[in-house]
Amino acid sequence: MLSNWIRLTLLLLFLSLGQVRSQQLPSKTYTTADGLPNNAIRALHLDSRGILWIGTENGISKLENGAFENFFESDGLAFNSCWAIAEDKNHHLWFGSYGGGVTFFDGRSFQKIQTQDGLADDRIRHFYPYEDYMLVGTEDGVSLIDIASLEVTTIAESTNDTDLNYTAGFWEAEDRLFYSTYRSGSYEILWNGKESQIQKINDWLPIFAVFQEGDQILLSDKGSLKSISQTDFTQGKTPHQSISSSVFWQKLKGLKNETYLLAAGLFTKDGGIYQWEKNELISLNERFSIDSRFIQAGVLDSEKGLLYLGTQDKGIYQVRVDENLIYERFGNKEVKAIEGKKGLLGLLHSQGLEIRDSVHSEVFQVGQKAFKAMQANYYRQNPEKIPDQMDGFFELDPTIQAGDLEFYELHYRDSYFWVNSNLGIFKLTERGEIETYLPVHCFSMGFTPDGKLLETNPYAGVRIYDDPNNFFYTYFHPDDPSTPLQIAKVESGKKRSYLASVFHGFYQWDGERFQSYLNEGIWEEQKFKSLHELENGNLLVGTEFGELFEISPHPDFDIINHWGNDDLQGTSILSIESYGDAIIVVTERGIHVLEEDRNSFFDEEQGFFQKVFLSTKRIGDQLYIGTSQGFYQVNLPGFIISRDQDIELCITEVKVNHGALSSEYFDWFVFQPQKLLLESDQNTLFIRFKPKGNLDSEKLRFRYRLKPTADWTEYFQDPVIELPYLPWGDYQLEVEVWNYQVGKMSSIKLLDFTIDRPLYQKDWFILLLVLLLLGLFLFVYWVRKRQFEAKTRLKQRLAEIKLEALRSQMNPHFTFNAINSIQYFILKNDSEQALNYLGKFSSLIRCTLEQSSKTEISLAEEVDYLSRYIEVENMRMDERVNWEIINLAQAESEQIKLSPMLIQPLVENVFVHAFTPEHPNPKLTVLFEITAPNQLLCTVEDNGVGFSNQQNPQHESKGTLLIREKLMLLPGYTEESLVVKTGKWGTKVSIRIYVYQ
Repeated sequence: MLSNWIRLTLLLLFLSLGQVRSQQLPSKTYTTADGLPNNAIRALHLDSRGILWIGTENGISKLENGAFENFFESDGLAFNSCWAIAEDKNHHLWFGSYGGGVTFFDGRSFQKIQTQDGLADDRIRHFYPYEDYMLVGTEDGVSLIDIASLEVTTIAESTNDTDLNYTAGFWEAEDRLFYSTYRSGSYEILWNGKESQIQKINDWLPIFAVFQEGDQILLSDKGSLKSISQTDFTQGKTPHQSISSSVFWQKLKGLKNETYLLAAGLFTKDGGIYQWEKNELISLNERFSIDSRFIQAGVLDSEKGLLYLGTQDKGIYQVRVDENLIYERFGNKEVKAIEGKKGLLGLLHSQGLEIRDSVHSEVFQVGQKAFKAMQANYYRQNPEKIPDQMDGFFELDPTIQAGDLEFYELHYRDSYFWVNSNLGIFKLTERGEIETYLPVHCFSMGFTPDGKLLETNPYAGVRIYDDPNNFFYTYFHPDDPSTPLQIAKVESGKKRSYLASVFHGFYQWDGERFQSYLNEGIWEEQKFKSLHELENGNLLVGTEFGELFEISPHPDFDIINHWGNDDLQGTSILSIESYGDAIIVVTERGIHVLEEDRNSFFDEEQGFFQKVFLSTKRIGDQLYIGTSQGFYQVNLPGFIISRDQDIELCITEVKVNHGALSSEYFDWFVFQPQKLLLESDQNTLFIRFKPKGNLDSEKLRFRYRLKPTADWTEYFQDPVIELPYLPWGDYQLEVEVWNYQVGKMSSIKLLDFTIDRPLYQKDWFILLLVLLLLGLFLFVYWVRKRQFEAKTRLKQRLAEIKLEALRSQMNPHFTFNAINSIQYFILKNDSEQALNYLGKFSSLIRCTLEQSSKTEISLAEEVDYLSRYIEVENMRMDERVNWEIINLAQAESEQIKLSPMLIQPLVENVFVHAFTPEHPNPKLTVLFEITAPNQLLCTVEDNGVGFSNQQNPQHESKGTLLIREKLMLLPGYTEESLVVKTGKWGTKVSIRIYVYQ
């Protein structure tokens, strides 16, 4: 009995240790496929700016924000093979090549320092910053380089023209400076700046590398690691403590000040990374997931908890050593469900159940065969208790073999584990003993707040078991609209149980009845897959399509928060947990942590390289995430702690009109000017920028605007801004950065720049142009005015000539008639009448001659002239015509101006054509009146025979035509300016004249 107990204890101990050994820290590899120039890494250095510098056998590379940039001899390096990298107190970098000497980099340019400059040897092994100098350990000798002047001094005694004299390392002790060589012994440097000398302190050899560890010196030998106190070694004593090992090349400190030693065997594959603890070597290759055995360089990023290891054959390993995230391969088994409590962990995997009791250091395994045996035994002993599918139970095939057993869920309740599978429901103790079996095929189950088992059937209702051991239950039929159907998840709350259906919405059990939120119109959402109750009683509900709700289900339903698809990476929510005020959401893309207004996201960059997530459970401060190949253990206090990253952006490349700006604008690859002044034609910009420090750039999204009043652009990932054909003006380029790893938004002023106005838009040019245009306008106006005035004078003169020509036609006509009249009186022997007529006629002729030379006369003069004319014509007709002139514009007769001889032809026509000798009572009326401003209406009306009785129509037409032509030469002429009306009653001629006042 005792032997059996011993064997069991040893077995459990073996299993427990096996699990510890299989735990790994997340790691990833960078190779030439990721941008490295070569996979053989010789040196690593993390500078004060957070940039990782990598020395390879074919060039230097820098890793920043996940991207590599490489440098070669063509860029200014002394030689491509780089074996050492260091940084001096001025933050300048030094690169030691194996064959080309030293390359000094001040942030702007590379400068070579070689043997012709005084260097001991061009094959560099080690750098050591000391005071104002950089100590250079070469293949043969030690040189000192002044970091200010770059003056080189070689310690003459340190060289001996042999390849066995290469520097193995520098170290300090008690304010003394030492260095060791491969086969030439160890020396103290008697420091005196350029005048320094050396003194041998120990002849021990060979030494591949030397490390200082506390008050001890570790000496790396071929096949062993020797240790000796510093005092004994400096006194020339021989080391006696030795451990068989590979050849170690570098020592570095971990996050907890632990000591790591990096090894690469010369002829054996026994290298890798080891921890030096209590004078023992512990291999960390498996824990760090390192499969290369040739590691010569390493560096720790303590701020991020990352360890970089450079190999000779497989590039760089990046290991997350903060131990906030540990991955356990677990035999590459699927971890379908995780449950338990502090000190007790249950892992349901594809082959059974494993229970780990860390309190008692015990591990219990329950395999598929044990579950099958329990089911088979139950069926043999209790055939009468086997339920029938017709009774509303989901179909169960008892012939399923152990290898085909499919596990669905794992629950832990009241110190028992519950497993539901395609072979039934099993109740197990904390030691893995199967205590109860229910022959029920159940996909999803849970418990009521008082601890009763709640079993769901996708299509046939729900059962709540009062006594599972005796198969006593209460059945809720699917015909009841409140009965849950097609349940994906059951969450057992403090006072209620909640159920999520993939097609029928949200349900709750209050201890007496089920309630369907969909059927009762409380909540119309239909498709749910995940549930989790918070400490405050609120519930987190995840939909099938990736939305998350925080609800208060009672006393009154209320949606507290909602996160849509845009807020969560991925398309579906796999599981939900909480820790304090933080909500943990697992999607197929990674893990979200929602806390107040923060939305952080973690994925491969934080170590979740295996992302086929199957299960999640928080137990105390630990979060367990099961995958298709093992599981993660997350230390939540260290993992989700607020990681505020103050993001600063800097410009790394600027192109203006597709041409790159000179390197003189850059320092340490960063654009230095805060403002850029551009010409008017320099209006197309290309700007590449980066976050300062080594941030997770994959989780940064950017948008920008050019002015504070402008709208933001859409978010983009590539840190490049292209600005084509900008108009002139002042710009303030502002970039807003969304860091969704920590869920923080930052706004950064990136660059101010001004594009000068084009020449044609400058004030002085516009003023000059305005003055020129004004002068041109005035000149053109002056020319046009003169042309217009000349043209007007010409037109006026032509009009005057035409009027004079018309008057010259009318005056002979009148004279002809007058002479006929005088002849008439003479023939009658009426000398007195003839003399009287001749006197009036001569007075009229004199008046006519005066007016014929004028372009315009007053209305009073026209009325006077017409009166004289009518008197002469009426005398010729023996005073038979009763005439009158009515001037309704008498008050303005002197001011109104009109063309002379305009009305006279109409009056003449009356006397010539209107009255026959037989006419009993000839009558003539001339009327002047103002009908509109500047418009004079003259009406000449007679009671003569009219046009129909005219004896000489051709003669009258000529007079009318002359009047119309005269009117056409005057301003304001229209067809209505001359209107003739005639009939048996006589003739009425109206003339509308535009007059000047």
